[in-house]
Amino acid sequence: MKVLLVAKPWRGGLASYLFRALQDLFPGEAQWWATRPIHAAERLDFLRNREAWYGGLKERLVSAEAEAMVFINHLKRFDDLPPHPRKVLWLTDDPKPRAGELSPYEKIYLSDPGYADGVAASVGDRYRGEVPFGFCPTVHAPAPPAVRRNDVCFIGNRDPKRDRYLASLLARGFRPTVVGNYFLRHRLFWRHPGCFRPAVANDRMGRVYAGHRVSLNIHAEVLRQGTNMRTFECAAYGIPQLVEYRPGIERFFTPGEEIATFSDEAEMLDRLSGLLSDPSRAAGLAARARRRSLREHSYHKRAVSLLEGVLPPGLLRDRLAAVERRWNIPGVAG
Repeated sequence: MKVLLVAKPWRGGLASYLFRALQDLFPGEAQWWATRPIHAAERLDFLRNREAWYGGLKERLVSAEAEAMVFINHLKRFDDLPPHPRKVLWLTDDPKPRAGELSPYEKIYLSDPGYADGVAASVGDRYRGEVPFGFCPTVHAPAPPAVRRNDVCFIGNRDPKRDRYLASLLARGFRPTVVGNYFLRHRLFWRHPGCFRPAVANDRMGRVYAGHRVSLNIHAEVLRQGTNMRTFECAAYGIPQLVEYRPGIERFFTPGEEIATFSDEAEMLDRLSGLLSDPSRAAGLAARARRRSLREHSYHKRAVSLLEGVLPPGLLRDRLAAVERRWNIPGVAG
């Protein structure tokens, strides 16, 4: 086994997307050991004796013969795993580690560099910088546009900042399609029930976007810099985007050329109206964002970034080039 991924089966799909990339890069040489049970038999064992289930997983991790081990987020149960230079940690969930908590890992990366000061204070030079989210080419591909499309959709879960923006949008007479756990569980749903839909599986999001002219992306309050998964995914889907600005988002997409951005409620309403009234401009943004996403933002590239310094650079470069040639995307593999 060349690469082992250790991560929970995250509802947002991150572990699945990264594992697909690792399988493409290392066919037959990548495994995923989930930190929560996936299959029914495992779930039964987990419910009967959670401590024993995690104890067995830790024993397997200690004896695992992998050339690289990538962990997505840290479990406190892993505090006493032996440190090793092959262990890499990718932190994505509001990380605020205590001193000594992340001792098993030689290299530690963040999806949100807004937390870098706190992480670096805890782990020192083992913090190696930012690895952002990305897109999975087998999932995030354009779907045929619906014959009749609604104006704007938002896919995401409840958050106080999102509450404010969505309330403003609804108050101004827009009728967004809001997909996620607002459905049946928030006061906005009961005031505007026709605008809300339950969450959908990750592989069905493309059809939701294909039924709308613009995707609205409001970041959760915990996000400090950069952007979330949705921006990369929507770019790959080829949907025009209006994204709440966070510092550093321009490292990934150029505002005004590849995505439209806003910083307050008035700007959101103004720029959404502008995109809806100028479909040619909106389509141009989407096309340029998709080209950039294909060039720069695949999870294959993210996997290579995580494995730099653990596996030989020549091996990583050759495997990535081979995968990109299989996509046959002009200008990517070269």
